[in-house]
Amino acid sequence: MNFLTVDLAMAAVEEPSAKRQKIEEKPEDSAEDVSNGKEEEVEKKKPSGIPLICGSMNWDLMGREKSRVNTKPRKVEPAWTPQIISALSEVRVTDIIAGPCAAHSFFITDKGKLFGLGRNESGQLGLGNTIRQDGAIEIPFFVDKKVIGAAVGRGHSIVLTEEDGAYGMGENDMGQLGIGTNVGKGATVTTPKPVQLQQKVKNAACGFDFTLFVTSKGFLYSAGSSESGQLGINDNGEYIEGRKLFYTAHAVPTRVHSFFTKDPRTKEVTRVPNVLIRYVSAGQHHCLAISENDELYTWGFNGHGRLGHRTTENELIPMRVLHFRPGDKNSSVKIAKCSYGGCFAVNNLGNLYCWGQNQINRLECPYPIPVEDLYGWNVNDIGPGKNHHVVAADFSSIAFGKATTGELGMGHTVKSSSRPDKMHGVDGLKMIQCGAGAAHTLLLAADDDDESKEILKKLDVNDD
Repeated sequence: MNFLTVDLAMAAVEEPSAKRQKIEEKPEDSAEDVSNGKEEEVEKKKPSGIPLICGSMNWDLMGREKSRVNTKPRKVEPAWTPQIISALSEVRVTDIIAGPCAAHSFFITDKGKLFGLGRNESGQLGLGNTIRQDGAIEIPFFVDKKVIGAAVGRGHSIVLTEEDGAYGMGENDMGQLGIGTNVGKGATVTTPKPVQLQQKVKNAACGFDFTLFVTSKGFLYSAGSSESGQLGINDNGEYIEGRKLFYTAHAVPTRVHSFFTKDPRTKEVTRVPNVLIRYVSAGQHHCLAISENDELYTWGFNGHGRLGHRTTENELIPMRVLHFRPGDKNSSVKIAKCSYGGCFAVNNLGNLYCWGQNQINRLECPYPIPVEDLYGWNVNDIGPGKNHHVVAADFSSIAFGKATTGELGMGHTVKSSSRPDKMHGVDGLKMIQCGAGAAHTLLLAADDDDESKEILKKLDVNDD
């Protein structure tokens, strides 16, 4: 990997056959100076709908060869096609939260209430215990708060509230909750605790053992393990103790100050000034961020080329993905999310791109390529997972990848699909959002017309 050093005053890049080049970073270039403390404008009212689920409900066993839990795993038939979640059928849901590393999920209602289900062995649901939650239940801790967002990782969660900031719960062995404390291996937090950030958090993303936070001013912070550079602070935190290799844990969120771009011809690296972030996403050990200028940055672990920089070398700082060019309607990024081992992005024309390892015809690519099977579709949302992915396009839900427990939503006869295909049972429904977790899929269906209501009436109800 090319060694990149970032200082408060300058940054430099060194390549095997090139001279060291210095990059000036002037204090007046700081994004903090140009933000003027401006808070994000009030968002428009979010559309709401009916949440659906398909895939495995064996939360303790998903993604494992053997169970490692303190409750007896249950064995139930998977939902082979999308089903209505009974506990949420009488509320209006505005957000569904799933993640490629997670076997638990959250739902946010139009009243700001938070519901959760799934694996809970580390207290990641914030229920004050470590008992598995088979059906959706409202999280009591947030009953008197207005929830505006959430994120889920392997064994930890972040919940964003309107009144008093962000909260973390679940695994905290690497300080990934950002609550200011961590006590090493086995550390868990079963009751939500405040994240140590004084600014309001508008967006968060959880990876395997780290977390990203975006404040209302557009500043990016990170906490947790820095093993592959996923914190974006130009340090992977390696240190040796007793002949063993360890990695530094950052229990307090650290500001990511600098963002860079590399000239594809000369390989010269320069700092991009005044970058403010509007959205972040996290995979296993890699990250992406979209700036308010619609620039796309990626960093962290780069196995299989999942960062999209045409290399497989890890990046310790956010580096711009050159394929997407702000202001160009053909290549300006609208949506981008991390899968477990790669990334997906949608441009302003609604075309879908992918890179890294993403289960499309078993192709691995270190730079963005179009998903040609979806040419002509207008992609509304994407839900990248680990072994399977889901796409909401026009009035269809499309899935592809490996699946043995119904997560593709195509019936019990379809175990995998290397090419995108429709979930025929919900064809004709417009999906507001979609998400892919460990061996399960979530969909948020619009029900604002008679035709949609008729389709929903024909679906089974999951009454766990």
